[in-house]
Amino acid sequence: LILFQKGQTTTPPPFEIFFCFGEEWPDQKPKEKKLITVQVVPVAARLLLEMFSGELSWSADSIPLQISHPDLKDKMVEQFKELHQLWQNQQRLPQPGPAPW
Repeated sequence: LILFQKGQTTTPPPFEIFFCFGEEWPDQKPKEKKLITVQVVPVAARLLLEMFSGELSWSADSIPLQISHPDLKDKMVEQFKELHQLWQNQQRLPQPGPAPW
């Protein structure tokens, strides 16, 4: 993700997790031909990728939370807000030019 954010790779990192039930996997069959497959998309990974690729479609300040007591999700949201703010601040800094030789 860091290499993608820095522009050192053009391919975003994969973050989907695939599970196959009732059959051997991996084997010669593609996952689309399996009887039961499940794709899990970790929200935290998707949000980080969207944030760094500029595709973030929501404001980090507008996340609705309806949790009575602070828990891990609240802490993650706060960390995402801080990370998003740091990233925005970094984008505003002038980019250094090439070093003089």
